[in-house]
Amino acid sequence: MMLTSVTLPDGTAAVVHTATLGWGEDLIEERGLPALYRIVLDELNEAATCTAVREHDGGVLVESLHGGPGVLAYALALCTAPECRAAAESYEKESGGPHPGMDFERAWASKQAVGDQDDQETLQEYLAADIQDVNLHWLQQTDPDAARIFRPGCFTDSLLDLAHPVSGHVAFDLGRALEQYAAAKRDEGRMDRYGALFAGTADYQWDAFLPAGATTEAAR
Repeated sequence: MMLTSVTLPDGTAAVVHTATLGWGEDLIEERGLPALYRIVLDELNEAATCTAVREHDGGVLVESLHGGPGVLAYALALCTAPECRAAAESYEKESGGPHPGMDFERAWASKQAVGDQDDQETLQEYLAADIQDVNLHWLQQTDPDAARIFRPGCFTDSLLDLAHPVSGHVAFDLGRALEQYAAAKRDEGRMDRYGALFAGTADYQWDAFLPAGATTEAAR
């Protein structure tokens, strides 16, 4: 885990905790994206003791892995704990300034503190949709039902359709697609695949969707 100091738009001194983990295509197909997200969140939680990290269970951001197909997962937490600020300031004093490779994390922190509650909720919705579209991409590589029922990018597209409706344009019925996919996976005994669509978002419950016959610990 790494951390960097950040000054929020209102002048509050804060710290961003971050953990990252990248998986290539083979590992994703073998273990699934929920396992990647779980590992990176566990790494974040185990490496620090401040409340912001220990209570953190969402805000994982993903992007394509550089140099080939894959996913780079970020687990990020923002806190103002004095001990965390002291640790970040000590590191930055020794190294001559804020970590040069953590501009993304500092920008993320600033966005969390900008705007009213509605603006922040809208931002989280778009971040979650990005994650779900990544999850869907990988599911469609291995699950014919996912490839048949959904269209690529439909989670983000559904938000854009709601925000900017176009006259005469028939939006993809995401709710109907989710119902069809849930029914197909329930019949198959693979509700874990349905749950994998939401892995890495704040609403995902790690133990809610298990393969048929699996235990909680095995699923982790």
